[in-house]
Amino acid sequence: MKYLCTVLILIFLSVEGFAQIQFVERLEIETKPNEENFMIFPYKSGVLGFRVHGDRGLVLKRKFQYFLGSNNLEKKDLREVELPDYHDLIAYDFEGEFLYVLIGRTSIGKDRKIYRINLENSSLEKFDVSKILQFDLQDFQVLDERAIMMGLLDGRPVVQVFDIEEESVFTLQGIYANDAKIIQLQKQPETGVFDVVMSRRDMYKNKLISVLTFDLDGQKLREVKIDKLDDPKYEILEAVLTEPSAYRQAMFGPFGLRKKDAFQGIYFANINEFGEYFNHYYTIEDFPNFYNYLPERARKRRNKSVERAIEREKSITIPNVLATREVMAFGDGYLIYNDYFSPSSSRYMYNRNFYPGSEAYFNQHQRMYPALGTGMTAGGMGRPINYQFKYMAAQFMFVDSQGKLLWENSLPLGNKITHSDQKFGQVSFDGRDLYFLYLDKADLVLSHVREGEVLMENEKFEIELINDKERIRDTPENSLSLTWWYDNYYLLTGTQKVRYQTESGREANRHVFFVTKIKVDNQQMQFAEDR
Repeated sequence: MKYLCTVLILIFLSVEGFAQIQFVERLEIETKPNEENFMIFPYKSGVLGFRVHGDRGLVLKRKFQYFLGSNNLEKKDLREVELPDYHDLIAYDFEGEFLYVLIGRTSIGKDRKIYRINLENSSLEKFDVSKILQFDLQDFQVLDERAIMMGLLDGRPVVQVFDIEEESVFTLQGIYANDAKIIQLQKQPETGVFDVVMSRRDMYKNKLISVLTFDLDGQKLREVKIDKLDDPKYEILEAVLTEPSAYRQAMFGPFGLRKKDAFQGIYFANINEFGEYFNHYYTIEDFPNFYNYLPERARKRRNKSVERAIEREKSITIPNVLATREVMAFGDGYLIYNDYFSPSSSRYMYNRNFYPGSEAYFNQHQRMYPALGTGMTAGGMGRPINYQFKYMAAQFMFVDSQGKLLWENSLPLGNKITHSDQKFGQVSFDGRDLYFLYLDKADLVLSHVREGEVLMENEKFEIELINDKERIRDTPENSLSLTWWYDNYYLLTGTQKVRYQTESGREANRHVFFVTKIKVDNQQMQFAEDR
């Protein structure tokens, strides 16, 4: 009996002594209240942070500030680049050791330049971009010293390729058209080509999805036309194209009834090297765990309703919006993360578009400034937020390369109300264990799914400091940002007021911008519980 009690105490201590969220490292930069936050990105094994900063009240004089940090968040010196009068940052991208920043007065004007900053030695080169069209810039990517710029001209999409060294430009053919939208612009650094995923309607109002592959000279190498689904009453609503692997690409997204935006499920277009594609479809019948986000009684009621519809061979429509946020290729399969949410007005479905500022435009790293999801559109042009969004669930599905659904499940999001239609949380996945982490005001909320089974659901954690002798006095919720970094590590950034003691023992406060490295790990907890 004594031995049994000892074992139970050890198990209790091992469980209590392990935290599923660990605050590993922290980087701080002292700032003043109301200063611009830094944007943080992975760079090599560390991080890169930058912002545009101006003295209080001075719009005329602004500086581009940047710094590098190590994997342990050890910060190097903060560096500055003076911007021309009245100029601001419009867009940016990374290639090798270079950071490319596009600056100008607005996202449309002619007076624009590209600054190329060598992040290793801080050298700076400037290039004139006045030859490009005066269009409303929507995306900016750099590939092999060419800037690929996508935007809108008279409401129609246009893509131009600017040779940075030669300062020459050309326009892609076959892009500028009525009733056409660009869903995705994706560069392929390994092959030196880029894809343009387009949506348009033909004269019969049928939606056509095209995947156009171009080289850097503007030659169209391939065109894949997904002009119809197997059932003519359905059409593709959104599309997320993966990077090519083993001469194959995949495209995922929701599909629904033609011209009605009535969601039916998720499709998977498997594209081979010859441009041939094979479609797979997943409906509510394939998602027995779709309604797991509901309380037990409501879940049973909804599942019975689905069973009755299946018995009567009725088509089942998924109400509200099912948006594909992320597709992760892993081994011989794909993890698909979808958000399930409800807009406050049905006009949202009619008014939304496929460009940055809506959930339908997919870009692995949004390269427009300021960051979207803050009530601002590309280039800093204000966009009034007219809708609220009630987030109900994060839905995950894992399929193999042949389209077989291996597992699926949903996590409740508690009907959280936001003013942004961007993706709700951040995913870490290693092929077996999936961690889903998001911010709820000034708290972190973590869930753990292993091969489709929910092991932990919406556990809440307070933000902590590394130094246990200091205390958080204030954390503005709207300053916080969370992103997945690598493996099961995340980066949390924001501003805080921190209370500390000076060397003389007096209490003092400092206002800082911080970057915290967070590790999530439920494995040891599970091991302790299984013993």
